[in-house]
Amino acid sequence: MVRRTAFVDADHIRERLVSLIRVPSVTGEEDAAVAQIANWLQQVDAEIDYWNDGIAALQRDPRYPGHEVDRAWAPVVVGVLRGEQPGPSVLLTGHVDVVPPGEYSHWREEPFSGLTRGDRVFGCGASDMKSGLIAAMAAFEAFAESGRNFPGRIIFAAVPAEEDSGLGTLAAIRGGWHADAAIIPEPTVTSDMPELVIAHAGAMSLRVAVPGKAAHASRRLDGESALDHFLTVYRAMREHEKAVNAVEDHPLMRLHGLPYAINVGTIHGGQWSSSVMDSIEAQVRVGVSLHETIDEAEARFREAILTGIADDPWLHDHPPVIQRLASGFGSAETPRDHPLVQALAESAEEELRRPPVIAAAPYGCDMSAWVRLAGVPTVLYGPGEIGCAHAPNESVSLEATYHVARTLVRTIERLLEQDPATLRGNATPGTPAHMS
Repeated sequence: MVRRTAFVDADHIRERLVSLIRVPSVTGEEDAAVAQIANWLQQVDAEIDYWNDGIAALQRDPRYPGHEVDRAWAPVVVGVLRGEQPGPSVLLTGHVDVVPPGEYSHWREEPFSGLTRGDRVFGCGASDMKSGLIAAMAAFEAFAESGRNFPGRIIFAAVPAEEDSGLGTLAAIRGGWHADAAIIPEPTVTSDMPELVIAHAGAMSLRVAVPGKAAHASRRLDGESALDHFLTVYRAMREHEKAVNAVEDHPLMRLHGLPYAINVGTIHGGQWSSSVMDSIEAQVRVGVSLHETIDEAEARFREAILTGIADDPWLHDHPPVIQRLASGFGSAETPRDHPLVQALAESAEEELRRPPVIAAAPYGCDMSAWVRLAGVPTVLYGPGEIGCAHAPNESVSLEATYHVARTLVRTIERLLEQDPATLRGNATPGTPAHMS
C-alpha cells in the first residue's frame, strides 16, 4: 500500500512558503499569487480551471456580499486530480490575499521577505493563510505524485478577496465548483495546541454616519458636535454587544470571552480645528451569531442603535445613517458528528499523537460560503495562530505546516473511502453547483 504521507517533503514546503510570501498579494492585488499557484498546479499535471470573474458580474449575482476594495475582477484557479474509481469529491481551498502590512517600521524585517529563522517563517500572510495554502498544496501533490489509484477526486482551489467579504469563493461557486466535503486550512494549529474548527461567527462591515451642526469653536454651544453624538451611538453599540453575547448558548462559542464583537475600525470627521465637528463617519465591524442571518444581524443592530439614542433630542431628529459595506456570508457550522469532523480528528491524532481540540471561531471566513451557498460540509484546520495574523512580524511554524500537510493527506484518504451521500447527508441546505 502506498504511504502517501512519505511524499510530503519539509524542505519543499519551506521553499514554496518562502516563495509565496515573497509575492505580495494584498487584497485587490492577488493576480501574481494566483498565477504562481496555477504554475505549480501545472507542474503536477493537474486539470486546471483558471479564470477571472468580472466584478460587474459578481455584483449582479443575488448572493453578492459587497466589497470594499476596488477591483476589476476576481482571479481564481482550481486544480483537480481524478482517481481511477468513482467516489466522493474532497476540496482543499484557501485565500491568497493578505491585509496590508501597515507601517514598515513596525516590522523587524521587510514584510514580504519570507525570512526563515529556526522553525519560523516570517512575512505578511505567513500565518493567514499562505502556510495553509502550501500545506494543502503539499497534500494535493502527494496524491499527484503517488499515482491515481484512489476513488473520487481531489480539488484544490485558490481564491482572492477573503479579507474583503469572500468574493473569491463566490466566484469559485459561480464557476460551478462543488464537493462532498471541504477543508479550509485557516490558522488553527500551533506546535502545542491543534484545534479543529467546526463553527464560526459571521461578520459584516457597516458605515455609520452621525450628523452634527457646524459652528465657530469659540461659540461651541451654538453647534452640535458630531463627536459628542457619535459617543452616544458608540455607547449604544457597546450595550448591544453585551446583550448579544450574554444570551449566546452554543457551548463552543461560549468559550470565547466575546464571540460576537462589535468594533469601530476607522473613524473620520470634522473639517477644521476651529469648527464644531459637523459629521463623523465610522466603519464598524459587527459580529453575526450562529443563530441568525446577515440580514437579521443588521436589523437587530439598527434597532439597538435607534433604541439606544432615543433619549437624545438631536439624534432623535437626526438619526445616524447606517449603510452596509460588505457582509461575507454569515456564520456557519458543521455538526460535530459529521464524518468529515471524525475523519480529520482521527487523522490529526494519528499524526500528532494527541487529539485536536474541537473548537469554534469568533471570526468570519470563507467556510460560510461553502456551507450556506453550496451546501458543502466544511471545517477549518491549518497551520498558524490567529493571534499572529494581521499584525507586524507575522510568522508561522514550519513544523506545524508540515504536520498539517500530512494530516490532510490522511484525512483525504479516509474521506475518499466514504459514500458521497453520507458526506452530503449532514450538509446545511444551500444552492449547490455541480462540476463533473
